[in-house]
Amino acid sequence: MRFAYGSARDWAADHSAAMEVRFGRLETIAFQRHPDIYRHFGTDGALYASAKRPQRSAISRAGSALLVTLAVVGVVAPAAAVSVLGADRFEFFRMEASRSVPIAGALFVLAAITQIVLLVRWVRTGARYDGFTTGIVTVATVFSLFGLMSFPNIAAYPGSEGWEAWYPAVVVTFGVSLLSLFAMLARRGARPAEAVAEHPATAPGDDPGDVTALIAALPAAERADIERDRNDALRTLHARDLIDDAAFDRARATPLGRLHTLDEEHTP
Repeated sequence: MRFAYGSARDWAADHSAAMEVRFGRLETIAFQRHPDIYRHFGTDGALYASAKRPQRSAISRAGSALLVTLAVVGVVAPAAAVSVLGADRFEFFRMEASRSVPIAGALFVLAAITQIVLLVRWVRTGARYDGFTTGIVTVATVFSLFGLMSFPNIAAYPGSEGWEAWYPAVVVTFGVSLLSLFAMLARRGARPAEAVAEHPATAPGDDPGDVTALIAALPAAERADIERDRNDALRTLHARDLIDDAAFDRARATPLGRLHTLDEEHTP
């Protein structure tokens, strides 16, 4: 997730006087570039870590783009093919059979290829049920069924010679989409796995030594900048009378990465 403040000092300067000061939140913001560290900062750090979304890889983005393309083609191609075939008969618009048959046939070839690719992709990605993909194959099944009936019926029209050459594409589209539909419905109990963060958020009570080691591994200059930002934020809160002298002194004396323990001491 993106932090609303670029530094803990900015957060402290904008903190509402009506809200409780959470030291764990302050230090989490100071460490915002290091989720592997701030996830240990009690409830606040764990909350921010669980909301942080990992960057999607190029392969993941390409997969999503492919799915969108398959969705558009898988729905539009068979629907457009049936519309083209029915144009003459129902007078939606005038198109001779000599033109509508090859256009519809080419669209069904595209639809057949799309359904095959979609089925292979679904199997390769775990064959888990999802309504979006099931919706695509459902539309293809319905319109290819119309195509199965429309192509023979159009044979009575002049210029429809050669429709038989396009018919296998309709059969393949219907067969593959129907097979996919049955397979996906049979897998309704297999839902997509939830994304799990590489470093799952942890509850309060982690080993302090782990956090100390992680902080110590940071470059000295960066660690000093983080500590300076933390202390500036504490001074800002103190100057605004949002924390008293005792709380300020205790917070300043708390080792880096352990401010959240002050919140836990007051948690019922």
